[in-house]
Amino acid sequence: MNAEAEQIKISARLQSLWWLTLVIRDGRSVNDILAHSQVDPSESAFAKQMLFGSLRYYHQLKAILDQLIEKPLKQKDLDIYAILLLGVYQLRYLSVPDHAALSESVELTRKIKKSWATGLVNGILRNYQRQLSVIEKRLSKAKTFQFSHPNWMIDQLAVDWPEDYQQLLIANNQRAPMVIRVNRQKSSLDDYLKQLEAVGVSASTHSLATDALILDTACDVYQLPGFEQGLVSVQDAAAQLVVDLLDLKPGLKVLDGCAAPGGKTTHILQRQPDVALTSVEISAKRLEKISQTLQRLDIENHCQLKCADILALDDWWDGQRFDRILIDVPCSAVGVIRRNPDIKLHRKKTDLINIVSLQAKILNKVWSLLKPGGRLVYATCSIFKDENEGQMARFIENNSANPVRLEPEIDRQMMSHSDIGCQIFPGEAQMDGFYLCGLVKPA
Repeated sequence: MNAEAEQIKISARLQSLWWLTLVIRDGRSVNDILAHSQVDPSESAFAKQMLFGSLRYYHQLKAILDQLIEKPLKQKDLDIYAILLLGVYQLRYLSVPDHAALSESVELTRKIKKSWATGLVNGILRNYQRQLSVIEKRLSKAKTFQFSHPNWMIDQLAVDWPEDYQQLLIANNQRAPMVIRVNRQKSSLDDYLKQLEAVGVSASTHSLATDALILDTACDVYQLPGFEQGLVSVQDAAAQLVVDLLDLKPGLKVLDGCAAPGGKTTHILQRQPDVALTSVEISAKRLEKISQTLQRLDIENHCQLKCADILALDDWWDGQRFDRILIDVPCSAVGVIRRNPDIKLHRKKTDLINIVSLQAKILNKVWSLLKPGGRLVYATCSIFKDENEGQMARFIENNSANPVRLEPEIDRQMMSHSDIGCQIFPGEAQMDGFYLCGLVKPA
């Protein structure tokens, strides 16, 4: 490796250290961190690989370090702990030479002006090399080590999916493909595939989501032909199925009740531009991003954006009921851990009670806004039953609601794991873990 390339890797390691420290010390989300990042492209790929890899295997790496660190580090020294996580990750999973992983980990202590820790970092990482087989044998039966998830999450998935939970945990630790949605108002899939081929990007159509293309290799969105002109958007294939279940028709009055980040709002308008769409989002910052996306796609005049709490009807509702309602409700997001491995660190078992309660409140509130004969689509990016099939079963028991599934040509290809609605597991048909259920209000 020449000196310039080596310097890039050192800088990338330092960037990944800053990012990882923000996650484990300050509780920041990866999405938020990367949204405000201005990393040189030459450093970005390796830095992100280090960040995502160390988070993906955080619980496994932590179990290893628990065997090696005699005295817990202080809160103010969690950056040193992050260096150790990155060091063990490189030694265990990356093809970088061991001596480089060791020397650069030690160098990071100097770069953050904590030279006192050089010996500590060097000693712990070398001990890991020496004791590797002993540590692995000692931890081999611990599920947290095996699957690199918190124990509570493993236990909950085992209760919900006793036959499948191990495969779910394994799938959560895989990388998710980059999936894009073609704007059918501006291009066909075949035409856009040709545009991708012209710039050397390989992709294929999706078996279920008819507007989706799966890229063979992820790339920067600005490398996609016509991205800034609104030809494509990034959206997982599972989330794209929502518009099919909405059964959109011209002239319908439609509500997107939890609109951020805006993928489904824009997909609704691209699939059926002749609807009267209202999109509600509680966060002004996230609503502004939806507005920017609408402008990029040149459909900003087709949607009423409301910055409000969906539950506070007096703040946004005009009293006119809707023909179609989509609520992609706040959830645990355990179905998208492949894309957001920091969820495994941030989400707590105690969160679920409040999440499920909020989902039920939103569901009951917006049901009153639906016209008789209208259709509501409930969606989450979770694979916990209580948020999905359980939530629907409780609602149907207490309300006059008739569940509906996707159109037969799509539904018969699905591998739904739910008796009510459609539960998708992470990785199935190259999709995220996702749940969607349609409910029709009796006329």
